[in-house]
Amino acid sequence: MEPQDQQKLLELLFSRADALNGFWNLYIAVSLGALCVMVSGKPFTEVKAIKALLTTAFLAFAYSNYDVIASTNLQRVELLKLLEGSAFKAAASAAAPPSPVMLRLFHGTLDAIVVLAIWLVPWHKTIKGQSAG
Repeated sequence: MEPQDQQKLLELLFSRADALNGFWNLYIAVSLGALCVMVSGKPFTEVKAIKALLTTAFLAFAYSNYDVIASTNLQRVELLKLLEGSAFKAAASAAAPPSPVMLRLFHGTLDAIVVLAIWLVPWHKTIKGQSAG
């Protein structure tokens, strides 16, 4: 493979890593948004149907987000394979993705934390307690 082609593959590898950062940033924003709804302490945050709707919407988003992150990681793995024997191997290894198992565990753990926070943290009581004191 020509050095120019290897360089283009390396650029593509790092662009996939940048895309992955965007997907994680979106995940963080949506997770914090879901928690901010609960932190507002509004009376509707006490309603179980609202919590169920928020949980369902978040889990649907989390599943689609995980799917796109996993797909992007697979693309990165394939690009790394193409760069194995190249002069850019050391630079390419800096963009190596986590294993699929680690990705699944990490994303799943974050998902569980958000869902548990929606259901178990008494947000409305915390807000009321602070304003009364």
